[in-house]
Amino acid sequence: MQISDLAGLLGPEVVSTDPADLAAHARDWWPLAMLRERRGDALERPAAVIRPSNVEDVAAVLRWANETKTPVIPFGAGSGVCGGAQATPGSVSLDLRRLDRVTIDEQSLTVAAGVGIMGYALEAKLQEQGLTLGHYPQSIDISTLGGWLAERSCGQKSSRYGKIEDMVLGLEVVLADGRIFRTRQRPKSAAGPDLGRLFMGSGGTLGVITQATLACRRMAAHVEHGTYRFDSFAEGLEAAKRIAQAGLRPAVCRLLDPPDSFISFREKAPADSAVLVLRFEGDALAEAEEKAIRDVVVSAGGEDLGPSMAADWWVGRNHAVETLQKVMFESMLGPTGLVDTVEVAGLWPADDLYEKVRAALAAHADVVGCHASHVYPQGTCLYFTFFFGASPDDHVAETRYNAAWDAAMRATLEAGGTITHHHGVGLLRAPWLGEELGEGMEVLRSLKRTLDPNGILNPGKLGL
Repeated sequence: MQISDLAGLLGPEVVSTDPADLAAHARDWWPLAMLRERRGDALERPAAVIRPSNVEDVAAVLRWANETKTPVIPFGAGSGVCGGAQATPGSVSLDLRRLDRVTIDEQSLTVAAGVGIMGYALEAKLQEQGLTLGHYPQSIDISTLGGWLAERSCGQKSSRYGKIEDMVLGLEVVLADGRIFRTRQRPKSAAGPDLGRLFMGSGGTLGVITQATLACRRMAAHVEHGTYRFDSFAEGLEAAKRIAQAGLRPAVCRLLDPPDSFISFREKAPADSAVLVLRFEGDALAEAEEKAIRDVVVSAGGEDLGPSMAADWWVGRNHAVETLQKVMFESMLGPTGLVDTVEVAGLWPADDLYEKVRAALAAHADVVGCHASHVYPQGTCLYFTFFFGASPDDHVAETRYNAAWDAAMRATLEAGGTITHHHGVGLLRAPWLGEELGEGMEVLRSLKRTLDPNGILNPGKLGL
């Protein structure tokens, strides 16, 4: 059966070979792929773009692909930054955005949603009912629920609401041979291993998630902000640790080192200071929790700067998406400019991880900033942004970029951290995944051989 036969089976409106469609599904927002496109490299394109509108059509596509041994690249909105949606030779792109139905159950505070729904649209539908998912990744305007699940994303309110996998109550997944696998919708269960978690974070290499049931909650009645400065990033990390270990849960707890403070706030940030951004949300107990957090921060050496910087940050928190586009395609840093982010995580104390990864990146990049973006009682995520300015050409920029990534990943592993907290693996981090997982890498390969013996699902991603 050829692609034309698939179009006859599913309908011509489902299968596209339009050159513009193929080009739009060749890559995601991986900066290295964007750089290669910018310099005129011919990126691999899928042979077709397939847009199913229900789970049965997804199953039909995978049955066809399994029989014909055609690689399938699951595609949401293409906002990933690790090459997880890059096309491979002879592949088809499975665009899931038509799977966008939403059902809200106000009795159980759950929402069942197709994975193609955009993040902002899902949140808007919940807020119409006075509810919220509480999941606000920086990419919320340009990413889908499926992308969140595939890479185990984390939102800016994670200190209060958790990561996306903390919200999942049930999944619907299509396996490589077209079988449809569903987990029961339940608050908690001990019915054997949690099989749904095999697919979250797998980047579409073990199965295609088509729907998820998620826990939501009522919107907070009380919202406040706070901003504090510290003489050093280490002092600020100590304050963040104390907040988390005291069992306090601000919606946002984000600590920016001096370079990142300057990038985010410019002249508003005190010179050479680390800045802690807090957002408080809640109801009856919110004011008491807010006061307790302020007391912890001040006792750790924080100087109160008032609420305005944090409130302004919340309004403009997603501007980095525009910055990436301007750097890569509008020459914001010059014709060879390049920018990327590295988010790693480790246990407290996080100073060693911070210093090692920062030094590794600074040996290759022109500017490096960092913030502790997600804080837990046991540790934190450190989110580095690094910039390259002028290079002789884009080939040199690519060499510098690869060297920076290799140094950062090796420094992370040396410091005992994890190589990714919420961006996933894709093609970008695959070379270092085996070192992190150890024997677990063979377990992962065994799962791949069992669930996808013909290797059709997103080949190459996660090193599979």
